[in-house]
Amino acid sequence: MTQHNKSQIQELLDSNPAFIGEAIRMLGANQTADELAHKTTNQHNSIGFSAAHARTGTRLFEFVTGIATKTGKLTWAPKPLSHPAAARVFRRQLHNHELETAVQLGRKIALVHWRQLEGLLSWTPVTTGAVPKKSTQRKPQSTVVIQGAEIQTMKGKAVRVLWDSKRVWLPKSQINVNSETGDITMPKWLARNKGMIAAPAADTPTVGGEESDDGFDWDGWSGGGRSLGFTVEPAASSGPKPGTWAHTARMMARGDNSGFDWDAWKDDMKDSDH
Repeated sequence: MTQHNKSQIQELLDSNPAFIGEAIRMLGANQTADELAHKTTNQHNSIGFSAAHARTGTRLFEFVTGIATKTGKLTWAPKPLSHPAAARVFRRQLHNHELETAVQLGRKIALVHWRQLEGLLSWTPVTTGAVPKKSTQRKPQSTVVIQGAEIQTMKGKAVRVLWDSKRVWLPKSQINVNSETGDITMPKWLARNKGMIAAPAADTPTVGGEESDDGFDWDGWSGGGRSLGFTVEPAASSGPKPGTWAHTARMMARGDNSGFDWDAWKDDMKDSDH
């Protein structure tokens, strides 16, 4: 018989977001291995996530534990629901629930299942030292001024130019266009990648030893442009077919170190197509 009430659980959840993460862990642990793997609820045993919250609850469980439920293995670093990446991972769910943060989403689902959370009354959040912030200073990049490129169109985060009869997509975040002359200033690594300047013999044909300011794989991203709202000619690849959600997710994940679950994003986008 339940020895606690909803108001007790609500008070804990409101006192510290850590209780929300622990509540999601507890509820996920009550799911069967099969339910976790398929992000469903098929055992009507009154524990774990209800059928109405099975998929979302399991996604939250994966985020806070770092466990890929398809394999049951720890795959990435566990993260609190207050992590900056959480708002992107759960963007669609937050929109549908009319909520602003993943913490609010976790709290809502935890309260729906409050009867299973008596263990929170004896659980104590672990206090750790502050994580030192990474230096935000960046090494200045070598730049080059490109003349004669014909700017054709702009879509989303990119600009398409005509260069030597070829259509080239350039990220807006990496270039500066002179409005009077049309000259484009960009990092040398980007100009080399796009074939707009010759690469020195000692350089590799990829990034030339320099990194994008935003850490994004723009060269790979342009190959999957169709699923982002425009069409480009894809290069041959042995991986997912260009233009598919799987191909786009792979390209987006290459330069993203935020911990964003692009595989989950891909699944959600596929689901939305049906």
